[in-house]
Amino acid sequence: MILRTWAAWFAAWTLAFGSAWTVAAEPAELFEIHEIDTGAAPYQTVLPGSFTTTEHPELAVVEGAVGGETRLTIHRLEAGAWPVVMETTLDEGVLFVDVANVDGRDHPVLYRRGRITLFDAATARECCARTVGTAYRAAPDAGAVPRVDVTRDLNGDGRDDLVVPDTGEFWIALQAPDGSLSDAVPLGPPEPHLNAHPYGEPRTYGEAGITSEQVPWYLGRVHAMDYDRDGRGDLVFWNGDRFEVHRQDAAGGFLAAAETFDVEVPFDFDGAYALAFQFDDVGVPSLLLGLGGRFEYTVLHGFRDLNADGLSDLVTLTVAGRRLFSARGRFDIHFGRPTPGGTAFGSTPDATLETPGPAAGMASGYATQRYLDVDGDGATDFGLASVDTGLGGMVRAMAGKSVTMDLALYRQRDGDYPRRPDLVRRVRTPFAPFDRRGVLFPTVLIGDVTGDGRVDLLAAERWDRLSVFLGVPGPELLAADPVQVAVQAPRDERTAMLADLDRDGRQDVVIHYPSDGAAHRVAVLMARGGP
Repeated sequence: MILRTWAAWFAAWTLAFGSAWTVAAEPAELFEIHEIDTGAAPYQTVLPGSFTTTEHPELAVVEGAVGGETRLTIHRLEAGAWPVVMETTLDEGVLFVDVANVDGRDHPVLYRRGRITLFDAATARECCARTVGTAYRAAPDAGAVPRVDVTRDLNGDGRDDLVVPDTGEFWIALQAPDGSLSDAVPLGPPEPHLNAHPYGEPRTYGEAGITSEQVPWYLGRVHAMDYDRDGRGDLVFWNGDRFEVHRQDAAGGFLAAAETFDVEVPFDFDGAYALAFQFDDVGVPSLLLGLGGRFEYTVLHGFRDLNADGLSDLVTLTVAGRRLFSARGRFDIHFGRPTPGGTAFGSTPDATLETPGPAAGMASGYATQRYLDVDGDGATDFGLASVDTGLGGMVRAMAGKSVTMDLALYRQRDGDYPRRPDLVRRVRTPFAPFDRRGVLFPTVLIGDVTGDGRVDLLAAERWDRLSVFLGVPGPELLAADPVQVAVQAPRDERTAMLADLDRDGRQDVVIHYPSDGAAHRVAVLMARGGP
């Protein structure tokens, strides 16, 4: 929302992280490329996984229709081909889908108004129906059934659970050892910005309801940490002026009654999405040229045990500057320290990481951060990717006909992080707004496609190829020259993903090519590894 006006000036580019690196290899050694015709349809959503069996890679294709009917088709890789092994019509209109792993096999998660179910592809039956109350609104494109990320391991038992946001709370259903789901229960405080207007939006946040684009904003308020250090992860929420913690019990559930605690770390809001509500009365010229004066906001970024001492650490993001779209940022890390029955954090950061590019895009997807192990040493490293959304970036795109995105990697050493990144790699795509193929967004994936424990960078820099910068040992981290893979680039990050389809420790690439009239296509790049 906050960059909707900017997107009207400039094309919307995006980026995505996947997860880990190697030495140079020939393209033929990296991937075996498959192409699948998934048929003509107004909208399709592609889900990689192992749905009917764990012995073969599979793709589930969800096809929505304007009338509300939803079709589910599963393709399986067998002897180099991808035949259809299951096809069914779901009985009611499905609004969004996700994937949950149950006992080693993946199950499509189906959300309909007021309830959520799991689909067991092995029996072609739905199961585990649970009631959830949410103000979710259907996708603006009638018939579209998007993937919405509502599955995660909430209690640290290695099983996928469900967390569905509502404006007043979060509906949580936990997976039991036998694969069943608990009843969904509401936990957490209400959304604090319901009566505020996101930038460029005439409706309030509450009036707009919850959409597939906004679910990550809502779920960014769900934090996990072992507050009481009993070896069980707790659920933590910020509620205006205090933290509320729902402790995990011995059975793996969360106590309904919340306890509270305070921290010495100052911040203004919970989550970068809150930046979208701070500039409602500021005009476009002021945002671009900085006519409204300097601003500085600090937001809670989350909790994570970064230095592997068994204590959760607190991370904040500070964004400051005069021009919103070019404002730089810094991540401050406050290492946790034990207190009787809890965890505390000092007011002074123990480590500070400066962003090489604009940071305000964290609110809208133009910048993203993730934790990863860059070099395979077991330490938690820090990755940050950002598109240059400043006025200078717009001018360079128009004049130089290219869009740039910077990837920054910060390696952890001896429990500490450098202030500036160890590596900044720039990805540049041509900016041709009148190209019949559309605008090529700078899609980036980070993942281990060779199985050596180092991260590889996959970038769509041209329409006809995918550039793969392989991870290398030593301070360089990434190879200087990419391996070029001859495959049509994805349109944007929503149509490309990494997944270890055959469970061989190497991530594969799945690219969906939507079509307005002709058949949709899916390219699957099965990783072969390095030399």
